[in-house]
Amino acid sequence: MTAPTPRPGFRSLPGWLVVLLVVGGIYLGMHLTRGWFPHDEGALGQTAERVLQGEVPHRDFDESYTGLLTYLHAAAFAVGGMRLPVLRILLFIAAMGWLAAVFAIARRSMSPPAAAAVGLLALVWSVPNYPASMPSWYNLFCATWGILALMRWAETRKTVWLVLAGVIGGVSFLIKLSGLFYVAGALLFLVFVTLPDDREQDPRGRRPERLAALLITGGLVLLVAVLWRAIAPYYVARAILHFVVPGALLAAALAFREWKGPVLGSAERLGRLLAATVPFLAGAGLPVLLFGAGYAMAGALPALLHGVFLAPFLRLEFANMRPPAPHWFLAAVPLAILLRPRRDPAAAGWRRAAALAGVLLGIVLWFAAADSFPHRVVWQSIRNLIPIVALLAAVVMVWPRLGLALKPDGRTRFVMLASVLSLTSLIQFPFSSPTYFLYVAPLLLLAIVELVQAIGRTPPPLSAVTMAFYGAFAVLLVVPGSVVGLAFRYERPHDTVPLTLSRAGLRVKPDDAALYSVLIPRTQARAAGGEIWAGPDAPEVYFLAGLRNRTRAIFDFLGGADSAAAIEIRRDEVRAVVLNGRPAFSPPLSGALVRAVRARFPHGEQIGRFELRWRD
Repeated sequence: MTAPTPRPGFRSLPGWLVVLLVVGGIYLGMHLTRGWFPHDEGALGQTAERVLQGEVPHRDFDESYTGLLTYLHAAAFAVGGMRLPVLRILLFIAAMGWLAAVFAIARRSMSPPAAAAVGLLALVWSVPNYPASMPSWYNLFCATWGILALMRWAETRKTVWLVLAGVIGGVSFLIKLSGLFYVAGALLFLVFVTLPDDREQDPRGRRPERLAALLITGGLVLLVAVLWRAIAPYYVARAILHFVVPGALLAAALAFREWKGPVLGSAERLGRLLAATVPFLAGAGLPVLLFGAGYAMAGALPALLHGVFLAPFLRLEFANMRPPAPHWFLAAVPLAILLRPRRDPAAAGWRRAAALAGVLLGIVLWFAAADSFPHRVVWQSIRNLIPIVALLAAVVMVWPRLGLALKPDGRTRFVMLASVLSLTSLIQFPFSSPTYFLYVAPLLLLAIVELVQAIGRTPPPLSAVTMAFYGAFAVLLVVPGSVVGLAFRYERPHDTVPLTLSRAGLRVKPDDAALYSVLIPRTQARAAGGEIWAGPDAPEVYFLAGLRNRTRAIFDFLGGADSAAAIEIRRDEVRAVVLNGRPAFSPPLSGALVRAVRARFPHGEQIGRFELRWRD
């Protein structure tokens, strides 16, 4: 195994980190309170408020995620007040810590200014596009922090970094189940890094012992089987290609390495692997055990297990979107041409080539603003790269000559990034909307940067013009537009106005502001000190109106909107009902139940997509 190479810690990072945090903070701050999906903000706000009221997620209401973030949101409300921007301030603070980690990772192979540029590119392709305090952002942050901890371990071989990387993985899982993807990716890397390279083999060429290889291969086969089962019932080519193939390629490469090299006896091989994985898994298990102990003391452990491991599968029917079709892989060809290695990367002529490429890319940028097809091509040129990165990492692992052509530290970091990226990309399943790609795009960027730097033969001017193009595309044609049209077309910046309700504080589209500025006060007035039922999928009505939701449901498809509404409308305390005519996920109420609601609550008015009903 190669000797660890010390790297600078945070204390020696240059002033470019400060530049990154200041510029990135200003840019994110400009977009922090802009835009929303009402049901997302309502769910985040309502669940946090219910915790402050003494309720326990999963036991007392249908928590959509594991639950730790809901407690963090509740703490933020307790400190900053019951307003939606408070949750986004929490996201802002976490994003600044994440940017510092991105810089520290990029700095290991790049100059400080270039690392700061990578940090800004990662930012514009992530949080500002949808700055709601969603758990998937924290999964991204945790994966990046975990990668940095793993890098520190690879450089120093100090066990504390392994434990810290594991703790971060446990916290990520407690925020959202998809945090397990980072843990799985990190374990793949540990399998790789604990097996010596060919150049470190015993020259006597001992015969390999089969037990260790057999056990490790069995674990890798199990991982692929889990990936295959995880995408059920969507066994279509595009889903398999995006969500099974990357992990399967890495697993196959790791298994090949285990069987091909006569290096270690089984005891020594397993000892090396366990010396790395046990501290990591112990760190991951620590926060999970503490969180589970709290639930056990509240008598809610069975509810937690059901809510985390069983209830999410109920959503597959109501929230799904397929990833891009395989033919979109062709969109990555121009990017591959720009970044491919050259024999003479330092030649002066590459400056002229980069200038010409810049002109051509500027024309592409203009067409992408004017027409939907070029816009989609630019998006797909990077959105389909994750399986390609996984393939390259697998080749690097199993092809010794190619592996030796990369800088040793760069090869290790690239495999680490590719392993985590390939597994964390499953956060896009089953709802593979472009927004979900943004939750892994920065990891893809770091993996590509590391590969280019490890090879070291891409002309710097071409790298710079490529980064500038994708940065300009994000700043000019992605962030200013609407998240609804993301990746399909450029939408000109829409007007936003303040939603002036006491619990809002966000800038939203004028029609949303007009809708909720009427709906919420009238709902409060019709409730007349009593209670309401709102649905299906209308958590924002409860939160913005400051009225308590007595049902378990946040999104009604988990429990059935019809049954919940049928129970609630019979209660004397319910003074008003808000019917959502266009629920985001759940089916509308049945016609029979709507008629029963109208009979029970004879007075009504239509307010946008909502029907407000009340009784004297």
